[in-house]
Amino acid sequence: MSLINTWFFTKAIIDWDKIAKAMHNQFRVVSSRPYVDKKGILPDGVSLTLMVMKDDFDYGVDKNGQQRENNLYQNFDVTILNRKHDIKKGDVVRLLDFDEEHSYAINFDLLLRFKDVEILQPQGVKPHA
Repeated sequence: MSLINTWFFTKAIIDWDKIAKAMHNQFRVVSSRPYVDKKGILPDGVSLTLMVMKDDFDYGVDKNGQQRENNLYQNFDVTILNRKHDIKKGDVVRLLDFDEEHSYAINFDLLLRFKDVEILQPQGVKPHA
């Protein structure tokens, strides 16, 4: 007979530093919406859907010998646990202060929470040539 309720004793480790390095910690904001923790434990913040702009990690090959696709242009969601910034669709952001205690993985989905974010390039502002 196997153990029951083993999820009480397991923890998935998310290596945010490795993800941030592979993706240069620069993401385009696809959407932004207010976040309120239903349990009242975490501070109010903002949920962002972000697009990966760079990914130079080598994911190796699959069981058929084909090169695995990277995450370039894929979207993912994060929660910023403050409302200090006016983040808009199209902004380029850097994620700061990964909250490992309140981030977790469910199957292959990551629920990532950060204490802060930096706006690198506001929407509509073009970098100098």
